[in-house]
Amino acid sequence: TVSVLERGYTAKMFRGTRENDSGAEPTEVQETDTPVEDVAYYCHACERLITRARWVIRHEGAHEHRRFNPAGFVFRIRLFSEAPGVAVGDVETEDFSWFSGHAWSIATCAGCGLHLGWRFAQAGSVFFGLIRNRLVMRITSD
Repeated sequence: TVSVLERGYTAKMFRGTRENDSGAEPTEVQETDTPVEDVAYYCHACERLITRARWVIRHEGAHEHRRFNPAGFVFRIRLFSEAPGVAVGDVETEDFSWFSGHAWSIATCAGCGLHLGWRFAQAGSVFFGLIRNRLVMRITSD
């Protein structure tokens, strides 16, 4: 078996956040009465449009999931059926997959290259798990 690091991924790609002792949650965006069609998510580094709220999906009963990688870094990811603003890596693997039976690939911002999350695929089913704190949610006018 070839490890994900031997396949060309770097440890930097797998860094999330370590759990803190206080258990405090990051500040959450307040819910609004804005129609879903008017909400978009942008890369927090370069402000490229990544996805839209109308593409939010639920998997295993939830839209948001908290997962950790083998190095112990914790990621809070949100799931989307489409993410046209990402570039997907060439390497796909099932090693350490967070969703049973799904292979994953690295998903980066197509504008600046920031690691935004992962693309998960399984026989005709594809979705994106995007790291919550690497996206900025905005109400749009288009």
